[in-house]
Amino acid sequence: MSRKLGNKLKSIRLKRNLSQTEMANILGYSGKGMISRLENDSAEMSYDKLMILLSRFGDEFEGEEIEPIIPVIETSNHLKTEHLLIKSVGFDELEDALSLKVASHQRDFVADNAIYLAEAYAAERHGTKTECFVAYHNNYPIGFASIALGTIGAEGEKKWMLNSYCLWRIMIDMNYQSKGFGKELLKAMIKWCKAFPFGESDTIYTSCDLTNKKAIAFYQNNGFILTDDYIDGEIVLRKGLGEEKEL
Repeated sequence: MSRKLGNKLKSIRLKRNLSQTEMANILGYSGKGMISRLENDSAEMSYDKLMILLSRFGDEFEGEEIEPIIPVIETSNHLKTEHLLIKSVGFDELEDALSLKVASHQRDFVADNAIYLAEAYAAERHGTKTECFVAYHNNYPIGFASIALGTIGAEGEKKWMLNSYCLWRIMIDMNYQSKGFGKELLKAMIKWCKAFPFGESDTIYTSCDLTNKKAIAFYQNNGFILTDDYIDGEIVLRKGLGEEKEL
């Protein structure tokens, strides 16, 4: 979120003598914690919330140059990081997504991307919001990720999971592993979730086989904590989306 927008939000709130809880109610957030994170520039304001802010407090922006205050809304389905171009999966990216493979010793832990694409389609039929991505390095597909908000049809799902972003799948092709791309893709996915494209949430979670020590360490090294929950027999790890720790 733009630092200027965070300052503007706080200025409007104080000028109108509104508490953080009252401002949260106006913008449709579930609690004051999100307002605090927005004002401290540790969270992103989604497009729909920006529109509510402008519609309710448009007079506060009169005479100001809006562009430096309101960040440009990314309408492209592409994300860019230092080394990756990450695209939402459409017809053009489908073959690339299906071409990615993990090493033979990882296949007990990681299913083919075709299964995740099919499950994402099935989940959407039940009202779950999903998005799948292919990551490219120098125009070559090297990784895949999928995100969901809502039920993923997993045995053992808890109520808190239904209102959290799920890192349903993340993988790097066997030819591009151990180069830092996994961490870079994970960081991009977390940042994408922090913009609340599917709606507000304070948590992202994932799961992995308890014997997959390398995967567990990877998530823990990137800010996830182990829980006591299991889904489909896998241990659940979670991370707060409001955390400021740099990955």
